[in-house]
Amino acid sequence: MKIKIAIAIFLLCSSIKAQEINIKLSGGSSGILYESAVGNGNLEFGGGLGLGYTYFLNNNWGINSGIDVLYNQNTFKLKEGITINSNEVDDQMSAFEYRVAPKKYQEKQHFVSFAIPLLLQYRTAISNQSQWYLGFGGKILFSGKQNVKASANELQLSGYYPDIDLVIDDLPSHGFGKIENWQDKTSVDLKTSLLASLETGLSFKLKEGLQLYTGIFADYGFSDLVKNTENFNIVTYAPNGIENTQANGVSENKTIVQKSNYFSAGFQLKLGFSASKPKGVKKKN
Repeated sequence: MKIKIAIAIFLLCSSIKAQEINIKLSGGSSGILYESAVGNGNLEFGGGLGLGYTYFLNNNWGINSGIDVLYNQNTFKLKEGITINSNEVDDQMSAFEYRVAPKKYQEKQHFVSFAIPLLLQYRTAISNQSQWYLGFGGKILFSGKQNVKASANELQLSGYYPDIDLVIDDLPSHGFGKIENWQDKTSVDLKTSLLASLETGLSFKLKEGLQLYTGIFADYGFSDLVKNTENFNIVTYAPNGIENTQANGVSENKTIVQKSNYFSAGFQLKLGFSASKPKGVKKKN
């Protein structure tokens, strides 16, 4: 559904007479910028492909839009000595505090997103064959599910029953005990986000009607990509046996991740194909 919306917006914008069609390739650090008191999230290398157009208002100013397809990656590691607590109910309908104490817990995360940019572009000539350009504005980011591969050297799963002041940590058939060399996969829903976007660089005339753009860019999301709660542990409680314990991931737990803004920065290359001369450019004799 998100892909259909992105394509519809692009086709609607394309009904305006475009003066330059461009194909874009980008790469750099791209993913979720985490803020966490109990872990460390790192951006990994991502990349993107884009199809866009620029409508020139005059010799210096233009409006740029289109659609970008982006691949994003992250890693996240919990600090050692952390215990994650959540409220659960066991198979006897008794409420208890579920305690998960991991060792060497980490996640590899990735997701695909689609962006619709709307940038105001300024350009000025620095020679007969080259220009400096600056683009600024925003993007709407539509993200697919975040795919998570979680692993830990050890998971200690315990249950604390406050009514009787009892801790159970060695009852594997009821979901309590120690798991070694654990790993599992899961996915997390991501929300639509509005990004602030900036790009700058140089363009070079390769031949009449063909421009090469080289430059750098940065995108930053204003809102969290993940909806999280405080009562959502990193793994599920499995009352039918610890071997059935499944990953939930860290990003949906508010005590682990306080903020999850999108961020991307790196280099980009664009080829611009012009069908007509930009407004304000006079034909030379």
